[in-house]
Amino acid sequence: MNFILYVYRRPNMFIVNNNLFGNIGYGELEKLFTIENYSVESGKELTLYHPERFLNMVEQQLLVSRIESAGYGNVAIYTHSVQIVQTVHNENIRVIQDEIHDDDFKVSNDSVGIPKFEG
Repeated sequence: MNFILYVYRRPNMFIVNNNLFGNIGYGELEKLFTIENYSVESGKELTLYHPERFLNMVEQQLLVSRIESAGYGNVAIYTHSVQIVQTVHNENIRVIQDEIHDDDFKVSNDSVGIPKFEG
């Protein structure tokens, strides 16, 4: 099995939820967890975009083993789930460098309404 896990450090989940592109693979994901001993013809490809939106934490930890036992050939998963990342070997992980910078997330006392205690 050729397996690659693409990890987004800071995904924009609003964009993923608002387009059909983000639902690619949902049908196969549902079959993996609803049909007992689910299997596919050898060599079938599977692509999942942020499957953690549909799975609980236990299912996220079981995802890779379910995919392996189903018999997929080429698998690509795009995720930010720690539970999924922990179940994959390092050589199969690719980290996506996004364009968000740490400076965009600085919080000051003025921006969150925390009163200043001066004097």
